[in-house]
Amino acid sequence: MRRQMLISLLIVALLVAALGSVSAQEPIKVGLILPSSGNDLAWSQSMYEGLLAVQEAMGGESALQITYIEGMFDVTAATEAMRDFGDEGYDLVIAHGAQYGTSLFELAPEYPETSFAWGTASDTGADRGITNVFAYGARAQEGGYVNGVMAGLLTKSNIIGIVGPVPAGDAILYNNGFVQGVNASNPDAEVLITYTGSFGDTAAAASAAQAHIAAGADILTGSAQQVPGAVEAIQSAKGYWFATDTNQAEVWPDTVVAAQVYNWQPVIQAMLDARASGVKGGIAFQPTLGDGALQMAFNEALEGVPAEVFEAGRAAMARIMAKEVYPLGTLPEEQFRIAIVMPSSITDLAWSQAIFSALLELQQQLGGPEKLEIAYTEGMFDVTAAAQALRDYAEDGYDLVIAHGTQYGTSLFELAQDYPETAFAWGTASETAENIFAYEANAEQGGYVNGVMAGLLTKSNVIGIVGPVPAGDALLYINGFQQGIKASNPDAEILLTYTGSFSDTAAAAEAAQTQIAAGADVLSGSAQQVIGAIEAIQAAGGYWFGTQSDQSGAWPQTVVASQVFNWTPVLGRMVELVATGVYGGEAYSLTFANGGLKIVYGGVDIPAEVIDAANAAIEAIKSGEIVVLQQLPE
Repeated sequence: MRRQMLISLLIVALLVAALGSVSAQEPIKVGLILPSSGNDLAWSQSMYEGLLAVQEAMGGESALQITYIEGMFDVTAATEAMRDFGDEGYDLVIAHGAQYGTSLFELAPEYPETSFAWGTASDTGADRGITNVFAYGARAQEGGYVNGVMAGLLTKSNIIGIVGPVPAGDAILYNNGFVQGVNASNPDAEVLITYTGSFGDTAAAASAAQAHIAAGADILTGSAQQVPGAVEAIQSAKGYWFATDTNQAEVWPDTVVAAQVYNWQPVIQAMLDARASGVKGGIAFQPTLGDGALQMAFNEALEGVPAEVFEAGRAAMARIMAKEVYPLGTLPEEQFRIAIVMPSSITDLAWSQAIFSALLELQQQLGGPEKLEIAYTEGMFDVTAAAQALRDYAEDGYDLVIAHGTQYGTSLFELAQDYPETAFAWGTASETAENIFAYEANAEQGGYVNGVMAGLLTKSNVIGIVGPVPAGDALLYINGFQQGIKASNPDAEILLTYTGSFSDTAAAAEAAQTQIAAGADVLSGSAQQVIGAIEAIQAAGGYWFGTQSDQSGAWPQTVVASQVFNWTPVLGRMVELVATGVYGGEAYSLTFANGGLKIVYGGVDIPAEVIDAANAAIEAIKSGEIVVLQQLPE
């Protein structure tokens, strides 16, 4: 009995000690410096609400203590506040404004146990040996693009106004994205832009808004804590407003159509998690629509806005999240000039047409020929002639010169040295230089998906492939296609012929007819030669699977599906980099995961289980469950 009592007392003592240690645990202390008020309906409120959400998720004030100082436009006063937080042993100090960066980097080394964070920024000070600074900067151009697409469809006057604070930070990112969205949905709309020079001057914002309205604008947008003045102005004019930072429809439900909402909760939580693991800084966070740190709020109860406007907004959002669209954060200040040299025609339904179509899409996104000039030379099979064309474009001062073929690589690397201020690009390739970009398509991925479908659709169990030469993306596609066939139909026989030419449609037709005579009822192939092969399989009543471009438009009842190369985001990224003074050094790959590859179906009526198998293969490739080999064993 006495032994049991001693054991019970020991258990009670241990529980008391444990409870005592829990109750004695100090809360995490976060200091927040805001340039405006915590209820400004914009930048500052978004961060304050994010911190409150983290606090609630962690269990309240006992787990996370928040101290905030608002209205810190004075950088000197903000610096002193940061120092006070450091002296008081705060765990994380957030300086919510790019204007605080210089002071923050001076203070951070003095308080190595405190983590600091600032935004909108990407610099963590790592190159200066600083290890306790986080940075964050939202890709505000993404929600700006979505809002712009809707605004372009909604305007009746075809005049839209932007009321910005200063042309910097997330404000200019948002504005740039908004303009691109308007261009994408309504190239005829005019966008008027005014910067007030202030983040908080609501009277100046109202004046700028009224000037836009007087000029005919029926839709406005803008950012920063100044926006109440502009929203009130457009509301009085019975127009519409598109918001960013917070969901301003909660205050102006009869005027705000949609809002890009900053959700800083995951960013703040990631900083605290990093600290808990011993990492006090060195990470730059870039919230996007894809990771949920940027969100769209659609005010679908608003009268007068057609449902298709919101549908277009959701579609634009989905395309951005799938990385099919790349809104540029930095736009060229002057007309940007791109020249491209291609081995075939811009209507080849294959390699050349794919990139030229992407150039045209980017041109519209950026505002038309006045903003993006496109020059091209097609049919350049002669490498010597192509090299001269590339040199001529560089001599003419084009900003970006593209050699759209691996065969041009040797010449390109020689002449690029002569034009260090010109950006060059080439593909399919991965080798870069200081002023050369490279791009390639992981064509084996779409080849695999097409092969899976081909293996399920064939009735004769004989499938033919008409290739140009066993190299580049053609070989990748063919290798993937064969793997897909074997995955879905191991018994199928594969006939493979290389014509030795990219453009000889007669040779492709002859190769296809030979395969059809041998029993093939499904064919595939690549390059601009394929027209001959598709005509042959269509005459035989069989099926075709394409790559590079959507070939179903010309043969809707023959082309089951096409792997389509989406070069628009790649080209957009190059333009953005060149606009910031970076002329090369990056290589890009198109994949299903990054939105560069997509399967587009034709008009052929095929069983649902075939589509299901294709979709399952795409998801398995995205997740890494299926790894498609680029090279097959000999």
